[in-house]
Amino acid sequence: MKFPKPRLSRRPTLFKRLDAQYRVVFINDDSLEEVATFRLTKGRLYIFFSTMFVLTVTITVFILLFTPLKYYIPGYANNANYHAVVRLKQNVDSLSDLVQAQQTYTTNLKNVVVGKFDGIKDTTLLDVDKANRDEMNSILPAPEIIKEQAIKSVKKEQAKKRR
Repeated sequence: MKFPKPRLSRRPTLFKRLDAQYRVVFINDDSLEEVATFRLTKGRLYIFFSTMFVLTVTITVFILLFTPLKYYIPGYANNANYHAVVRLKQNVDSLSDLVQAQQTYTTNLKNVVVGKFDGIKDTTLLDVDKANRDEMNSILPAPEIIKEQAIKSVKKEQAKKRR
């Protein structure tokens, strides 16, 4: 029995392609003189450009973090500035509330001076006798309470004398 031969790939593998050497020659057009010659491979070019990219990013990050340029980054502020901003916002809010209250006060005062009344009028009638009684009751205790307190104090004095 015959087995089929494995087919060999005609394409070079990845590592062989990266190791293929190329020559870069710089020639002066006027004199056709070689100015510079470099032997390169795709692998070396990949490593070179990767290293340059990483170095560029690293240098940029260091410049941004360790120089005053960091204050131009949105959202980056030191803690003292943040607390100062919060305190200033609170002051502005309280001052705006104060201004609003003063404006309301002055408009109400002007309305009183002019004679305008924009409020709700009280339509309930007060009984003068009831108001006077309520006023007296709030000043003096009720007679029943006075009588009860007097009886209690007399009983306490009698109990002390018996002992």
